[in-house]
Amino acid sequence: MPKLTKLGKYEIRRELGKGGMGIVYEGFDPLIQRSVAIKTVLMSMADKSEAREVFSRFRREAQAAGRLSHPRIVSIYEYSEDHDMAFIAMELIEGKELKDFFDEKIHFPIKESINIMLQLLDALDYSHNQGVVHRDIKPANIFITRNKQVKVADFGIAKIESLHLTQVGSVLGTPNYMSPEQFQGLNVDRRSDLYSAGVILYQLLTAQRPFTGSMITIMHKVLNQAPVPPSAHNPAVSTALDEVVIRAMAKQPEQRFQSANEFIAALKRAMKDAGTTTERTDPDATLIVPLGKEKARAGNEDETLLLTDTERKLVLPRGQAPKTAMQAEIESWKLIKGSANPDDFLQYLRDHPHGEFVELAKLRHTALTKASIAGTKAQTANVAARNKELANHSLRESRLAALKAKAVELKAEAEQAKRLEDARRRKVAEEQAHRAQKLSGLMEERAKKISEIMTTRQAEAEAKSKLETEARNRLAARIRRKTNTKK
Repeated sequence: MPKLTKLGKYEIRRELGKGGMGIVYEGFDPLIQRSVAIKTVLMSMADKSEAREVFSRFRREAQAAGRLSHPRIVSIYEYSEDHDMAFIAMELIEGKELKDFFDEKIHFPIKESINIMLQLLDALDYSHNQGVVHRDIKPANIFITRNKQVKVADFGIAKIESLHLTQVGSVLGTPNYMSPEQFQGLNVDRRSDLYSAGVILYQLLTAQRPFTGSMITIMHKVLNQAPVPPSAHNPAVSTALDEVVIRAMAKQPEQRFQSANEFIAALKRAMKDAGTTTERTDPDATLIVPLGKEKARAGNEDETLLLTDTERKLVLPRGQAPKTAMQAEIESWKLIKGSANPDDFLQYLRDHPHGEFVELAKLRHTALTKASIAGTKAQTANVAARNKELANHSLRESRLAALKAKAVELKAEAEQAKRLEDARRRKVAEEQAHRAQKLSGLMEERAKKISEIMTTRQAEAEAKSKLETEARNRLAARIRRKTNTKK
């Protein structure tokens, strides 16, 4: 392929990267004197069966990102295509992919990790409010500029809600960062992006992915296992940050943050708590007192009490006496009565075995446990069905790959046979030409000899004729003389 020097109105300056189906160039717009990145896709680089989908996905990226204008999202300037090539001219980013930092084992301080995440969530909040769900949030699609600014790129499999470009049943994304509903081929919404963002936050805080292994192993873990809290890998991570990550990566979308803005608020609260909640080193510090020990602290009015009950915290104003057991029980019940987690009611029963709401708590615990078991069974059945479908898909892919390999082998054999046949035909033609040339020479030589023989014979005939004429003339002369003598 000849070196590309111009594409549309853009001058091509250099190659920035190359993929399986295209090349990314640095270009220059001479009209407005602006450097751009030009992402190209060649139809000929894809299988015929995939070419239409490749172009469709590429066009979708331009449509999705083109409708977004945000400082945290890579800007799209132009999209164009012809018979064999399509290209997107976009903002040229001076920086590196977040993936490069992870690959280089660079550890981010917690404050810097949160700053990156807040910028990413800011971009997602804007994108979601514009009706665009990215669906492939991963470190390779997040750029960090030289001045530590985040830029989100590659909306190639984005779902534009108003255009309905994708359908339920399609599994799109990158396994390490895919949400449970993506693995199950279910419909996805903004909460799927927030799950992927949670995985990235986990990796920023711990320098590890929450789930690793083969695609099937990762899928099983995503659907069935809770991630190890980030603080288990990095003791500097606070409990509040642990809770934010775990909620962002909840299995069920309704248990996650419902918007990027809600995720942002939770992160800010966690960072604020991490900055103010410390061990008791000064009289103004917040004191964490386990439930049941409040009486031991009640006499000290200089301390602020933070009481825990079923994983919830009740803050008592400074100087106020601790609440009675009944008040604490009522507060606990108010906090959990609308919960869908059976563990909350089990904890209530442990903390208040003789409380006013014991029977109701038992009923709620039993009902929620049954519902959880039924949901787990249904999820297990779905996972089993999905695993079977994936296994069948893998088998089909293997067979298809074998058929393609056989086709390539047969094609190579056919090409080799054609080359051999062409060589044989050339050899036969050369031999025939040589024989024809030799025969032509023989024919010329024979014609020459025949011509010489004919010339000799003609000369002999002419000489014989001449001798015969002379003999007749002499005979006639003798006859005339004899006749004259007789007279």
